[in-house]
Amino acid sequence: MVVDAVARVPGWMRAWELPAARVVEELTDLGDRARVWRVRSGDRDYVAKLTFDAPRFVEPGLRIAATLDRAGIVTGAPVPTRAGGLCRRVGWWRGGWTLAVLEHVAGHPLDWSAPEAPEVCGDLLGQVHHILTSTDEPVEPAGRLLDFYAEEATRVGGQHGDALAEAVAAVRAFDRRVGLTQGVLYGDPAPEVLRVAGGDALALIDWGTPSWGPVLHDVVSWQLFAQRHRPTDPTAGPRLLAAYRARMPVADAELAGLELVVVLHRAIQAAWEPTRAGDDAR
Repeated sequence: MVVDAVARVPGWMRAWELPAARVVEELTDLGDRARVWRVRSGDRDYVAKLTFDAPRFVEPGLRIAATLDRAGIVTGAPVPTRAGGLCRRVGWWRGGWTLAVLEHVAGHPLDWSAPEAPEVCGDLLGQVHHILTSTDEPVEPAGRLLDFYAEEATRVGGQHGDALAEAVAAVRAFDRRVGLTQGVLYGDPAPEVLRVAGGDALALIDWGTPSWGPVLHDVVSWQLFAQRHRPTDPTAGPRLLAAYRARMPVADAELAGLELVVVLHRAIQAAWEPTRAGDDAR
């Protein structure tokens, strides 16, 4: 089925009001989660994304992207079907797969050599969190991040599983004491998802796997991302945080938990590292 997918995309896209749609190029290598193509209808480009999961797991991210798009954040928002849906089921086997058509976001990846890059990213993340924590629209993701990490700790087991379980417990204990702001989390960014679109607007695309949890988790993810791209700039993380707080106020009491979230990030990365020969820790 996957091998023939590219030939089937135009037929699947008849659910949309996009006449004579055709595949122009594939935007991803063959993966285990999704395949993505740039498609053209008339003189406009779109993105067709086939996710190897059922619609109930895909629709929350599409709703979130649409909400942000209406609020002025470029996300590669879903294009509604003829019936007004955000996606369509493909295949009649158990669960099926899901096809969504998205707005194509032209432009180029953010240039991390630009001095203002950390502030631009922090400003965008702050806007995203502020919009999603204040909207009345239904934006609840399918998953709970800390629950998922706790399940991963049990699955991994051993030293790495224990460390992950302890990190999750520490964040939850801090939350009970202080009351962490909860919201929709984008997760770990990647260079290709932060795109300079029309004008100077910074787009945040690919809302395939949002989750729910402490917003500090995203803050730490994005700070670490900035530090990796500006390894000689010790101010990258703090500047990103300052720009974030200008859009999304976070109390100093919450920020005292940043290091606990850093430990959580390290624990999940260690748990997901490929097992090395002779490594009995896991």
